[in-house]
Formats: sequence, C-alpha cells, structure tokens
Amino acid sequence: MLALAASSGADLWLRIVVILAGFLLAGFLAGVRTLDRRPSTAVAAWALGWLLWAAVVVVLWIVNAFGGPAEPEFGPGGDGQSIIILVASLVVAVLGAFIADRRYSGRASRSRRRF
Repeated sequence: MLALAASSGADLWLRIVVILAGFLLAGFLAGVRTLDRRPSTAVAAWALGWLLWAAVVVVLWIVNAFGGPAEPEFGPGGDGQSIIILVASLVVAVLGAFIADRRYSGRASRSRRRF
C-alpha cells in the first residue's frame, strides 16, 4: 500500500515499477514471517495492501465530496492498465513468497549442506 501511495503523482511507468517492487518486497517479507503456506500469506498481504488502498480512495472521495482539495489520480493508469497492474502485483507478491520459501526453507538449506 505504501508503494501505491508513494507513486501516486509519478509517471505511469515509474508507478508500475514502484508498485511491483513494493509488492515483491511485501510478498517476500510475508514469506519470511511464516514457516508454512508462504504463497497464501503473500496473497493475503497483496489483498490487504489493495484493500487498504481502496479505503484510502474512499476517504479521498468523501473529502472531495465535501469540498476538499482537487481529486488526485486514484488508480495507476486507465481501467485496463489498472487491472493489469493488479494482476501483475499479485504475481510478483507470490514470486516474493517463493523466493523467501527457497531461501529460508529447511529443504533448501539441507540440499546446500556438504559433508
């Protein structure tokens, strides 16, 4: 969610890179925090990130409706691009969890050990 907010005023390609890097990191960190079911934890982190962003958008719409500052750009790109970014962020979040699983699982460390 921080990547979504931090990139809100940037160029579209920079937003895409920041969002995907943020979700890759989120998926990796979610995978590091758990010992089992790392991909499902990354999916939960991904969903929570987008739900928090949706809550921010709702609050901004309410503020705008009562005469607040000008409406910012809520989603990255147009509708089609936002869907692609949504799906790509899910893929990189799960990829981050698989990287964490590969790095921190007991199976990987046993296979690297030499006697």
